Amino acid sequence: MYLARSLRRRTQRSEFCGADSWSGGDGPKRRASEAFRGARSLRRGTPRPALDVHLPVAAESLLARLDALLDDHDPFAIHDDDAGNDAAAPGHRHPPVSLERRVYFFSTGSRDAARWAIDGALGADGARATPIDIADDGWAARSHAGLRAVRVGDLIVAPPWDAPAPVAGSPTVVIIEPSMGFGTGHHASTRLCLRALQRFRDRLRTGRRMLDLGAGSGVLAIAAALLGARSATAVDRDPDALANARDNVRRNGVDDRVRLVEGDLESLRLEAGDVVTANLTGAFFLRHAAALLRLVEAGGLLLAGGITVGEEPAVRAALEPRAGVRERAVEEEWVGLVLERPAHGVCPPPET
Repeated sequence: MYLARSLRRRTQRSEFCGADSWSGGDGPKRRASEAFRGARSLRRGTPRPALDVHLPVAAESLLARLDALLDDHDPFAIHDDDAGNDAAAPGHRHPPVSLERRVYFFSTGSRDAARWAIDGALGADGARATPIDIADDGWAARSHAGLRAVRVGDLIVAPPWDAPAPVAGSPTVVIIEPSMGFGTGHHASTRLCLRALQRFRDRLRTGRRMLDLGAGSGVLAIAAALLGARSATAVDRDPDALANARDNVRRNGVDDRVRLVEGDLESLRLEAGDVVTANLTGAFFLRHAAALLRLVEAGGLLLAGGITVGEEPAVRAALEPRAGVRERAVEEEWVGLVLERPAHGVCPPPET
């Protein structure tokens, strides 16, 4: 599952909400992550309003329409089960035959509005949307029971039960207890961000502050601290994700350098960072490009993830008037961009 980071985004068969947190393996595609956008947070432990969505044919055109509809209704997290993928040979994923998607929302109002929108726009195509309420009875943890360590460059991201013992000269281990926050290292978008952090570790070590927007499990802020960042601030609006992130911060021994903040882009007053990670969604970047870049120091870097190849042109058009692309990397259908704000020049125009 994934922490809503806009729809057509990341999907993993078992990664839970979680921002990669959303995975037991890099399955299909799609994740959502508007966890950092407006709207109120759920109280911790509150049952999650959700929709079970069925598409009889998972054609790209139908998926795109479904994603666009959902993206207008504040999804919290998404879990896809793409029928037909399991028969594909390793490395040769077949297009899904049908789609079973569970979508989590921050409110029953958003859930019900999304249901009506799906019924009205896609009902004639055979789409069904069934409302449900999901209590957290430990299902998120159970869904990750088979998770194993994954190596990403000079880092190993591992659950506690598969974490290797630290050895001098070996890769740095980031221990992440999978729970309600996206970020186990098994999703391509998270791996792209982790690799970018490693390539720019000198910036982390010399900068004053790192920001992680839409932190999920806290994996990016924790990795930044382990790579040498003096101070990291991890922001998410979901209290369950932040509780998981707090445990992960302590587990990795970086609670003296990583600060956790609950809130969203509109309500918080954050100091700008020298390095800012935003593993969100294409839709989020389009809506909030100016606000995001105002959180990047002049001369600082924005590491942008959660962008599909198809979304990249529009996202770049929104960001590049205010920042130049330093690097571009692609894994599967996901794009990671490293953008640099000019050290001098006119301040970015206000967001419209």
